[in-house]
Amino acid sequence: MSVTEMLRRVIRRSGRTPRRMLLGLALRVLERAFAIAPFFAAWWWLADLAATGQLRSLPLLCLLLAGLLGAQLLFSYWGQLHCFLGSYALMKGYREQALGHLSRLRLAAVQGRRSGELASLLTDDVKRVEDIFTHLVGELVAACAVPLLYLAVLLLADWRLAATLALTFPLALWLLNLARRRFAAAGRHKQELQRETAGMLVEFIGGLRTLRLYGRAAQWVGRLDARFARLRNASLGVEAWGAGPIQAYRYTVELSLVLLLLAAAWLAGHDAPTQRHWLLFVLVAYKLIDPLHDIAAHLSELRFMALSEARLEALLAEAPMPQGEAVLAPGNHALRFDGVGLRYEGSAAWALRDIRLEAAPGTVTAIVGPSGAGKSSLLHLLARFDDPQEGAIFLGGTDLRALGSERLYQQLSFVFQEVQLFDGTVLDNVRIGRPGASDEEVMAACRDAYCDAFVQRLPQGYHSRIGENGQRLSGGERQRLSIARALLKDAPLLLLDEATASVDQQARHEIEQALARLARGRTVIMIAHRLRTVRHADQILVLDAGRIVERGCHAALLAQDGLYAELWQAQQS
Repeated sequence: MSVTEMLRRVIRRSGRTPRRMLLGLALRVLERAFAIAPFFAAWWWLADLAATGQLRSLPLLCLLLAGLLGAQLLFSYWGQLHCFLGSYALMKGYREQALGHLSRLRLAAVQGRRSGELASLLTDDVKRVEDIFTHLVGELVAACAVPLLYLAVLLLADWRLAATLALTFPLALWLLNLARRRFAAAGRHKQELQRETAGMLVEFIGGLRTLRLYGRAAQWVGRLDARFARLRNASLGVEAWGAGPIQAYRYTVELSLVLLLLAAAWLAGHDAPTQRHWLLFVLVAYKLIDPLHDIAAHLSELRFMALSEARLEALLAEAPMPQGEAVLAPGNHALRFDGVGLRYEGSAAWALRDIRLEAAPGTVTAIVGPSGAGKSSLLHLLARFDDPQEGAIFLGGTDLRALGSERLYQQLSFVFQEVQLFDGTVLDNVRIGRPGASDEEVMAACRDAYCDAFVQRLPQGYHSRIGENGQRLSGGERQRLSIARALLKDAPLLLLDEATASVDQQARHEIEQALARLARGRTVIMIAHRLRTVRHADQILVLDAGRIVERGCHAALLAQDGLYAELWQAQQS
């Protein structure tokens, strides 16, 4: 993939016009034109001095140089301003597209990546792409403009010396591209190691307490040291494949000065250039060569940063969850699974197969079964964290894929076993359920979820910050806040995933009371490990190896003396 194609792709993804950035680049070229003009003015003045032996037009020369300097400063200011503002506008659109696309991907595709890798992708890699537009492109265009401008004037002065000066440039560019593929491969390897290392660091920091308790912190430090050593070696590889061609390029470019002197010496015995023309080449030859050195560094850096865009493009190319535009009939919240099958990517086994169930509005359906039976997979399908490969799921007679995630989530509340909270106040975290809710409504939901007592003990009550993922709260307190969030949302469908599995007896009692209040008048689909909590469910579905093997009420399932009865007896002992 060429650099030009990469730039076009980012601009296309951003959805913004590049006109302002292109205007800035054009002004940067004009800035460089005015920057080199003083050398030609000085050449004109010195040539006139050599021809006449008199200091003529000195005031005119000073006025001209002052005007050129002023124009250079003006075009530099406006060029930098438009380049930066235009580039940041493009990258704002690009970031929005990347984050929006990530939010529409299947949850399985997102969860298959380390959180540290995703964070690195959306911060470090996006920042590198941003630097391409805000810094590198402008510098590269300006560096390319100077030699071309110089060469155009020199060709008019003496095409033979100008052609000699440019003779080595094609060879230099070929040498610069000689190891491009090896450099790209080394760069990809380095950045892959960087993402993996970032993921390991996130795991290490997040699990530091557990690692210390089990005496494994030193072992993880050793693993990280080994990974950093690999990263160091990969960095050296990038430098080796990048620096070698750059040095060869620079030496070849410098060789043009030697060829220029040889050509001038040869022409001295034939049709020699005039002293005026030779003076011009002496003044500006190295000024033509100097920006070519910068081009090599800018181009290598640009190629390395382009690898980040390639990874972002791979993420953006992943197919999002299909979103329909169907409208749900008011008040119709009947659920139906029709021959649903789910198989996760990369797995040959089916997580769910031939799932058929119906849940009438206002009823409670419990999903039970041994570990690994597919209970959470069924709930995740209903929440559209993934789509089935077989069959369909209907809400009010409408396929969830036709309904679309946004409309589905308006009808749905979910209380997870693993609660997700954010580093904000209690009010902020609960108000996620209904962003427009007043403080009084949020507090009422907290009281109904048995949160008020522990919230009042916090330093600033409902305005207390609870730390990243609610780390300043206990497990039961975090779970009750998630129930308050669901109460505030007041959606007609409620999904419960082992909501009382990881809390103590006192917290479990309060959470069960809060859940009972939350479930009133709603269609509830719940996963439960403790069968005592589902005895009064309208129907109980028993999953085993991804299939529904039993269904019925508590008494009927015990009478069947099957898997449910076996699980029940095991919990009574």
